[in-house]
Amino acid sequence: MAPRPHTYRCPACHWSKTVAPRSDALRYGIDYFPACPVCGHSPLETQAASPVQVSLAKLAEQIKRLLR
Repeated sequence: MAPRPHTYRCPACHWSKTVAPRSDALRYGIDYFPACPVCGHSPLETQAASPVQVSLAKLAEQIKRLLR
């Protein structure tokens, strides 16, 4: 069962990413971020993603797949 979509946000540099995992096997740096990939700050803030954020994240993932 896939976890609910959520948004990671870095309080130091304001990087953010919304993830909508397809399964419970979370991929490091894709579905799961223990620290900010930009500045290395840890821990990141997390919150439930809004429906708009989820839609945009899924659209971005589809575009990435098409461009490969």
